[in-house]
Amino acid sequence: MGIVAKQSARNAVVLGTGLLLGAVNTMYVLPKAFEGFEEGWGLLRILTAWGTILAQVVALGSPSGIMRFLPKASSPEREASMLSTLVLFPTVFLLLLAGASTFAGSDVLSWLDADAGWLLEGRVTAFLVMAGAYLAMMLLKALLAHRMRTVAATAIQEVWLKGSYLGLAVAYLCGVMPFETFFRWFLYSYVAAVGLMFLEALSSGAKLGRPSLKDDTKPVLEYGLFAFWNAGARVVAKNLDFVMVGALLGLAVVPRYTFAFFIATVVGMPLRAMGPILRSLTSKAVAQQGPTACGPELKQSARVQLAMTAALLAAIVVGMPTLDLALPDNYQGLRWIILAVGMAFVAEASGGTAGPILQFSSRYRMALPINLGLVVTTVVTNYVFMQVLGWGLLGAAIATGLTGVWNMGWRTVLMWRIFGIHPFSKGWFTVALIALLVGLNPLVSDAPDVALELGKFGQVVMAVLRGGLAAGMVLVGSWLAGALPELSNEVRKRLTL
Repeated sequence: MGIVAKQSARNAVVLGTGLLLGAVNTMYVLPKAFEGFEEGWGLLRILTAWGTILAQVVALGSPSGIMRFLPKASSPEREASMLSTLVLFPTVFLLLLAGASTFAGSDVLSWLDADAGWLLEGRVTAFLVMAGAYLAMMLLKALLAHRMRTVAATAIQEVWLKGSYLGLAVAYLCGVMPFETFFRWFLYSYVAAVGLMFLEALSSGAKLGRPSLKDDTKPVLEYGLFAFWNAGARVVAKNLDFVMVGALLGLAVVPRYTFAFFIATVVGMPLRAMGPILRSLTSKAVAQQGPTACGPELKQSARVQLAMTAALLAAIVVGMPTLDLALPDNYQGLRWIILAVGMAFVAEASGGTAGPILQFSSRYRMALPINLGLVVTTVVTNYVFMQVLGWGLLGAAIATGLTGVWNMGWRTVLMWRIFGIHPFSKGWFTVALIALLVGLNPLVSDAPDVALELGKFGQVVMAVLRGGLAAGMVLVGSWLAGALPELSNEVRKRLTL
């Protein structure tokens, strides 16, 4: 796990920087900038959500195909040929979609807003540009992961995109530009990100060659359609929550859910830091050794990822009551929504590399019913919880939490039934128990009385300290219980330098 620890640490630094930029923007600048015009912020979030969904559909699983097929290339020339085939089909699909959109009316997107949708009129081109940008970034990120250049891709997506978004939001808040100018430059920032990732891919030695359609078309499309319903289904499901919040509750409500979701995404930072390199290593391990031999790595990744995400969720649960006091009035009372969304990340992390193992094996088609069910379940649960039961944003959050449980549960079953391996170990259960004891401690369920006497800055500091203490208790407790030997190894390495 040496290379994983090294690149994960670098990715974590980049992600931390992006998190800080996103926190300042989401929790301070954007609420002030769009006060009284929450629909504008909602439009931006729906734009990125739909861009992500469309990109996943148009990609036809090509990003996963890059990870699956390129490691098997017998020569650089063969790799270039396969890469061209993998890029060709999504490009053609996107062009066909753009052509078909010319026949759509200016109000075709109005259904995305429960409150008439006037702000969505004439935005079809913008949605297509965002989808194209996300598609290009997906392909380039997969290529950079294949070449072990994950840090650069993460830096562009985290630091550049979030930093430019913050800069634009500050300019809008200060009255430097009107909303339409802000909206246009927001799109330009994503186009610029594609350009930066393209330059990084060129510097890594990536090349396109003459596609061998006769040899590659069938396996690429066959696997790609599965990959869409595998990794793509999870991405689509998460973004459908935002789309359905806007469609059922209105664009003006989307910022409140975005606010809660952003805080919950802190829990997923270890997945984002470790995920790209783990996927790359898993694809190579499955290709060279077979999925059955990946059992030890599956257990290790599940245990480590569970410890990291559970510690962060415990930190949020413990720190949130105090942080709530310092938040804008319209964004208070989101604790249970954050907890429900955060559980989706913990559940996904606790399954380790089960998804990639199945995805890169010869039995990848076995996951298709699960992934189809995931999307259907997401739509049904969102509609029932938000519309029928009237649970509002909490219903959307619970639906998100259920997607994590669905993914982890069914993939674990398939790992055991097909390959005879599973992610569970004594250390896994030890970490889970310690995290539950820390997070559910009744002594920290409410903000301390002294927090009421502090200013907003003091309340934020107290929330961070309480959360940090909770996370530390989970990690140190797991380490003392012998469930995190990797921590001892890393400390030993640092001391011997």
